[in-house]
This record gives sequence, C-alpha cells and structure tokens, in this order.
Amino acid sequence: MPSYRLRFVGQTSLPKSISQNEIDEDFSLSDADVEEIRSNFRGIGRLGAAILLVSLRATGRSLDSFTGLPRLLLQSLSKRIGVNAAMIQIASLKTLYSRPTTRFEHQRWARNYAGYKALGQEDQHKVTDVLAHLSKSAVSIHDLVKSAEVWLFENQYVLPGDRTLRDQARQAFAAQDDVAIATVRQSVPRRNLDIVMSRMFSKRRGPTGASVLEWLRTAPAKHGPRTLNETIQKVAYLKTLQVHEWDLSAIPPARREAYSQAVVNRPPYDTERLAPDRKALELCCFLHTLLYELTDVSADITGRRLNDIYRFASNHAEKLQVRRSTDLRAERVKLKAVLYDGKLSDKQKVAAIKELITNEPHTVEDSRASLVRQSLVEDESHRISALVNAMGVFDVRGDDNNTVLKQVKILRDLVERRVGELPGDFDISLAAPNWRAMLQLPDRKKALAALKACVMSSVRKEIKGGKLWLAHSRKHRDREEQLIPISDWQAMRGGFLSAMSLTADPEKYLARLCEKVQHSLSELATAVDEGRVTIDGQGHLHIPAIVALDVEPEVARTRDSIFEIIGPVQHGQLLVEIDARSGFSEVLLGRKAKTAQELTALYGALLAHGTDNDARGVAQMIPGVQVSQIASAMRAMESQGRLAKANERILDFQQSMDISKLWGDGDKASADSMTMDTSRHLHVARMEYRRKQPGIGIYTHVRDSYGLFYNQPIVLNDRQAASAVHGVESHNATRREDQIKLSLLAVDTHGYTNAAMSVAKFLQFDLCVRLRQISERMLYLPPSIKLPESLERLRTGKVSPKKVKVGWDTFLRFVASIREGRLTAREGLQRLGSAAKGDKLHSTADEIGKLLRTIFLCDYFSKPEFRREMHALLDRGESVHQLQRAVHQGRIGTQRGRRRDELWAISGAHTLLTNAIIAWNTMKMQQVVDDWKARRQPIDDNWVRRMGPVHFSHINFRGTIAFELERFLDDLLQRMPTTKKKTQVAPF
Repeated sequence: MPSYRLRFVGQTSLPKSISQNEIDEDFSLSDADVEEIRSNFRGIGRLGAAILLVSLRATGRSLDSFTGLPRLLLQSLSKRIGVNAAMIQIASLKTLYSRPTTRFEHQRWARNYAGYKALGQEDQHKVTDVLAHLSKSAVSIHDLVKSAEVWLFENQYVLPGDRTLRDQARQAFAAQDDVAIATVRQSVPRRNLDIVMSRMFSKRRGPTGASVLEWLRTAPAKHGPRTLNETIQKVAYLKTLQVHEWDLSAIPPARREAYSQAVVNRPPYDTERLAPDRKALELCCFLHTLLYELTDVSADITGRRLNDIYRFASNHAEKLQVRRSTDLRAERVKLKAVLYDGKLSDKQKVAAIKELITNEPHTVEDSRASLVRQSLVEDESHRISALVNAMGVFDVRGDDNNTVLKQVKILRDLVERRVGELPGDFDISLAAPNWRAMLQLPDRKKALAALKACVMSSVRKEIKGGKLWLAHSRKHRDREEQLIPISDWQAMRGGFLSAMSLTADPEKYLARLCEKVQHSLSELATAVDEGRVTIDGQGHLHIPAIVALDVEPEVARTRDSIFEIIGPVQHGQLLVEIDARSGFSEVLLGRKAKTAQELTALYGALLAHGTDNDARGVAQMIPGVQVSQIASAMRAMESQGRLAKANERILDFQQSMDISKLWGDGDKASADSMTMDTSRHLHVARMEYRRKQPGIGIYTHVRDSYGLFYNQPIVLNDRQAASAVHGVESHNATRREDQIKLSLLAVDTHGYTNAAMSVAKFLQFDLCVRLRQISERMLYLPPSIKLPESLERLRTGKVSPKKVKVGWDTFLRFVASIREGRLTAREGLQRLGSAAKGDKLHSTADEIGKLLRTIFLCDYFSKPEFRREMHALLDRGESVHQLQRAVHQGRIGTQRGRRRDELWAISGAHTLLTNAIIAWNTMKMQQVVDDWKARRQPIDDNWVRRMGPVHFSHINFRGTIAFELERFLDDLLQRMPTTKKKTQVAPF
C-alpha cells in the first residue's frame, strides 16, 4: 500500500473534508505554476486548469467529470490564481466545463506541463513486466493494483482506468498462481500429493473426532512436556508426509505465507471445497510453512524445558548444600566437645578426632556447578532422556569436525540400538572438560545419563551461537545461507565499502577509531580534573544525578487549558477521525471499505487485538456488530505487513503537523520493552521478575516526536539488543533520500551488547545505553593507548586488535548482508550472544563494540547535555508506555497469542491504537495553537516543547462504543458509481 505521502495516488475522487494542511502539502501551486496558468488561460478556465494540474500531481490520473470538488480546495486555488469562484456554484468538473473538448484540451495541457505521459504500446509491455514482478510479493489483487499505481505515478505515467489496471493485475496474479501450482506439481510427487489430499480431511483417532487439518492448525499451548510431545508428533507426522523433501523455493516467500494464511483463516470444510489445483497449492504451502514454524517452536520449547530442568537440578544442589552445611555444623560441635573436654588426655583427644574424621579419600566435588551436574545425572535423568528422545526429530547439522555434532551422532546411535550403558571406549575428549569426570564414572548407566545431559546443554549453546543449525528452520538456519555468497561478496565488496565510507584494511579503521578514543579520554580527563566526574577507590567512575528541570507554572496551566479546550472524546470516535485523516483502514483492508458495517467490524477487530478485550467482548460493546464479523476481520488483519504499514500512515500524518517538529527532528529515538500480562498457558510467556506475573514483552521504538515507528513481541528476560538494532535498520531502510533517518537510539541495559553497538555503528547510527550497573561502566583500551595521568586509577579492560583483524572481512560481509536484506539485524544479532564466544565474527564485533562503548562512556560522563538528552529520550519512551498501559489495562486471554501471526497482530494493533491517540492529540493541539495564533494570542514554542501528546485522561476507553461515521463516509468508503444527471452549467 502507498505511504501517507502517496495516499491520494490512484484516487478517482477527492475527500470533501480535505484539510488546509493537506492542500498545502499535496494540492498547492508554485509561483511558476500560477504564472503558467495565467499566461495560458483566462477567466474561470484558470480554475479548471489549476484543479486538473494539482489533482494529476496528487492522484496520477484525471478526475471524473462528475466528481465532487472539495470547497476548501476551490477556495484555496481561487485565491492563489486570483479567480473569484463565489460567482458560480461549482459542484464538479462538469460544472466548469460545458464542452468536453475543452476539458480534454486542459487535461492534455496539465499532462504535458506536469511531465506525465500516456501509456503507449511499448509502455504497456513494460507495465505487464512490472505487474509480473510485483505479483511475486503481493498477497492480494488489491495490493498489486496499489503497487502498480505507485510505480506508474513515480515514473510519471498517467494512470489508466481502474478497471483496466485491475484486469491486468488480475491476469498477472493468476499467472503467478499458475506458476505456483506448476511448482507444486513438479516438487511434490503425484502419489505423495494424493496421500496429503486424502489425509488432511480424514478423522483422527481420539475423543475429539477432529480432522488431521484441524489438529495441525491447533496452536501450541504452554511449554510443558505435553505441548512439546504434541509439537514433536506434528513435526514427525509432517516428515512422514515427506514435507521436508519438498522444494517450494520457486514460490516467493510472501506468496507462500499468503497461501498458508488462507488455510489458517478459513474453516477446513471451505478448504475442502476448493478446486483441486487450488486446494493442493494452499495445503502444500500450509504444510511447508507449518514444518518450519513447528521446528522453531519445538526448539524453543525444548530450550525452555532444558532451562526448567537445570532449575530443578539447581534447587536439588541448593538443598544438598544446606544439608552438608548442617552436617558440618554438627561435626564442629562434636570436635569442639572433644577438644575442650578436660577429662581426656591429648592422646585420647587425637584418637577421638581420628574417629570423627576418617582418612578416606575426598571424592565429593563442592562447587555449585558440579552439584548441579550431579543432580542432572542422578535426579533429572528421566527428564533429560525425554528431551533426548524429542531431539531425535531435529535434523541437527554443522561442520563435520564439530565435536558436539560428533557427540550427537554417537548418542543417536546408542539410542537407536537401545544401549543402556555408555561404552567404555567412548572418547571423552569430545565432551566439555567439566563433564569428563562424570563420563568416567564406574556406573556406566550414570555415565550415559551424563552424556545425554552434556549433549543437550552443548547442542543448545552451539545452536544459539550459530555453530550448529537445524534443517527446515527459519530461526536456526545455517548462517552461510543468510550471508551473501562468497563469490558475490568479492564482486560487490569495493562498491559496498565505498558507499558505507569503510575500508578493507582493519588497521586503518582501528587507527581512526583509536584517535577518537584518545580524544574522548582527554575530554574525560578534563572533566575529572574539573571535579565534574569522580573516581572511587575501586576505579569506578561516578557522576552526580541529573536534576530534573522545573516545570514553569505557566507551562502547566497552558497545557491544562489546551486539553480543556480539546475536551473529552470517545475512543471509537477518535479512531474514526484519525482514519479519515490518515486512511489507515484502506491499508488494513487493501482497499477502501465498501460499507459502514465493514468499517465498524474493522475498528472492532483493532480493539479486540490491541486491548485486553476479545471479539465477544467488543461485539457486546458495539451495537449491531456480530462476533463472527469481528473475528473474520481479526484474522484478515494478521496478513503480513499490513499493520506495520497502517502504523506508518498514522505516524507520517502525525509528523506532518508543525507542532510535532517542536518535540524533535525525527533523527533520534528510544527503545524499551513493555510487559503485557498473559496466561501462563502461553508457551512464549515468561515470569516478569518485578511483579512475578507471566507475560510477554512488546518492544517498541519511540521517536523524539513521540510516534511509535516499530514494534515487536519478544520473550521477557532475553537480551533486547537484536530487536533494538533491527527496529532502526528496518525503519531507515524504508526512508527516501530526502527523508530524515535515525542517527541515534537510546536504550536501557537490556538493549545493548558490544556486538550490537558495533553492528549499529556500521549501519550508520549510534546505539547509546543507560547502564544500570557501575561495574559495566568499564573502559576498554588497546595496548597502544595510555591513560592520561588523572585517569590512571580507572579499572580498564583490554581490546585485542588481533581479533579484529582476523574476522574483519567476515564482519563486513555480515553487515553487508543485513543492508542487502538477506538477513535481518534481529536474526544476525540473536546468534552473536555469549554462546558465540570463540567465533571469529563474534570476536571482531565484540572487540570493536568495546572501543565504541569506551567512546560513548567518555562522552556520557564528560558531556552533561548529551547525558540529559539521552535520558530525556528514554523518559519520553516511558511516558508513551503509560499510554500503552491505559490502552491495554488487563491481560491477554488464555486462548490468544499462541500463533506467531496472532501475536504480531496483537503487538501491531496495540501500537496502532497508541499511535492513533498520539496523532489525535497532536492534531487537536495544533488546532488550538493555530487558533490562538489567529486570535493574536500566540504561545511560546519553548512552552510547547515542554508538553507532549500522550495525555489520555480525557479519553473514554470503556462503555458502549459508537462510531459516528456520517461526517466521514466520503473519506472512508469506496465511491459508488455516479448516475449521470443533467446539471445546470454556467457559460464558459
């Protein structure tokens, strides 16, 4: 769908409620335009030519002669070109032009003057090729039509009629369907396909009587053994259908997702009634997509289950340590009694002590880690064995020389042969050193249990670090598949380095970076000398706390006055007004709504996804709407990318107002996570460590002007650095050259790692972190840099230039792969955590990140203005979180959020509702400020900077929801065909 800037492209009519701001941005005339119109036309013809010119520039096509013209647009253009339009009642272009030939001549002039050209025969072939290309990523015909309109508009072609373009798009879409069907026929053997078609709709054994397709569509519940076993069964069943052997790569990923989503959203009996080819296509894409999703879910649940087992073992170890400490205290009492017994001689005391303390060899390991390993073998062996059996369904791959992979093969062989003991000739050098003692136990059954525990923990670590990978997985796939191929990288490396202002020589880069480090250290030393920064006895840096600026009484009173003028509003009506201004419903539906009932159901779906209510609860609050209508709209909303584009529409609308520029330029942002309470039955739920409630995280990025431009559901308590970097990169990648890109992102401690700071810098923005622990504020320096005298007491770490040089080219290739879109920053950084230690890519990123963190910390400590700005960004994000909690006050229901698409829809809808409130507040604040200026009562811009659009006390989120659509139907609904009527025209 087109962005907010191109929202009028393809329109055949203009909204009657068009605002002055929209006229100034999209329908204005330059001085050169006015001069050209005045020199070529006379009288009321100037107004007609002006309307045709600005509408062509905004929509890309000529308006219908019966299209109504907005009164505000007529007044603005008339004033601009000096025509008095009050003398004539102008309802449409038909009113202006009594002769069609005159209108056609003016349209030809507008087309030539604006530089637009009509489609010729060769151009038609080009459009056909473009439609064929765009159809690979389009998920519907409506999306394809809109994408084609934008392409034609940006290449300055006059858009053909809607029906003509839609017919061409329908042909291109059908051709792509035919290619996909041919791919299925070629990749899936006929016998295999027949088995799939017959089994999907057959009944499964069991009390439920559900079909196989219904069973496969059921989302996983909580992370317990039962859910894991059922998920593993589904993966194994899909492999019996040979789904893992199908090669559907010829079908574009977006189309595969769309075909799969159609099966999920549609009742099984409707899928069964499809045409054979269509049914085979959608089912095969569904099964193929499901295999990848279930593999990832199974791996995640297995990892969490392993964490639970380690926690159980840790509890056992803690109890054992308590018992041992109790025994030691008892022995101490006995020893004390013997030593201080005056009736015993020295020899008798020695003999008594020898009886208490025997001369047996000490074989018990006392460390906490060793006790945990012992408990895993002795107390948790049955749970570990269950995980090993579950792991059998995974196709674990890696380098043949990887020792963990060798252990996996040996263990699988033992399990398949049902061997109950570890063979004596097992090569213990393959195992991790801390497990080798357990593998040498005389009890070979315990030794086998130790091998299982060793393999499970090692495999998990290797997969997280990217050294091993899983076949048929999106999240844990081979890194080489994600990176640019070596041959392509060698060909494009020079151009990439030039474009990114980088160098192929790591020594040159390190030299420049070390110069910045030395300069930053000098500034820090100056701050220490001046007493602005202190160093304690342990070598840690300290700074005084930031004192909040006083809020002037006039500012607070003015803010209260503004929102008193704005007045109360119903949440539903707020959505309608913002939709009329930004057109987000058009993006969500892929077209304008056909009826008011469809629009109401869409709003209800947004509220059901984005608040703590569900479809049934929202339907009870909206008179005249059925639960089925809202549920259907909720499923349609899960389509890939639509919520993100709708959010972009609202955000761009908010940014278009002048008042938003007082809050920030849009080049800085903050990112943080907000917890949504949920049921413990959700397999991605984790315990929130403060309130001890299960929940999921919604990670959001907030601009300095308050809008939320990125959101993502995350697992609580995991590092958020990957999501932080990915949000900025995905945002910057969509910005045009004339738009502002983000250059700084402020995060909390969870939102950074050293590797993330280096990747962010190479993606051309700074990752700035507010570190919580003083111990994390350590500076890292290479051997070539010496500390200034005033900083010699500092505790410092070391940076290894050698590690940077070894993995330099691999790191550049990694960053280039992110920039080229072969993998996301989130996917790449998730595998550069602590589990990747020892990998040359991780080592390079980590060492560069240490130097960058040193530069940042020096600036953070020595520059109070920079520190205040960064904290202000984070505080602004927290104020947005308060608004988000007002929108979503309860918790996610027990049956919701189990599917990945549904969880993303919950996050996206919640962000959209939050952005809608921010945009509405901004719009109303702008109207009040403009009104005061018109009355010659201007407000100081510095006062406005101290206010924000995140107030919500005037918004009613509860009660009966009413959407007053009458005033905005012209903006929100599709224009129905107009019946031609005789119109009284004025002489031309």
